[in-house]
Amino acid sequence: MIRAITYFAPLLAVACAPVALTRDRAERLCREESGLADGVQGSLGVGVGSRGAAGKVGITITDRVFNPQGEAEFMADCVARRMSGQPRPTTAGITVGASL
Repeated sequence: MIRAITYFAPLLAVACAPVALTRDRAERLCREESGLADGVQGSLGVGVGSRGAAGKVGITITDRVFNPQGEAEFMADCVARRMSGQPRPTTAGITVGASL
């Protein structure tokens, strides 16, 4: 048993090593966050199922509404932050949604 642990421990350490973040990957991740750059984001969904038509709406408002950023400024800040390994800034907000 101990022999198996000593054999697999280095493999687990390598498998859990952090993956280097490329600029393209950082930009892709930041594009997903850019919807809330100005502090407001909305969503709308429409579909048809076995119970007939269905819809869903939602709006998210965060504290960034008090200090909005343009998308280009947000992307530059976000990519620089991700490339340096800093954590995402903490924001507070509320999401309101309804199903129709």
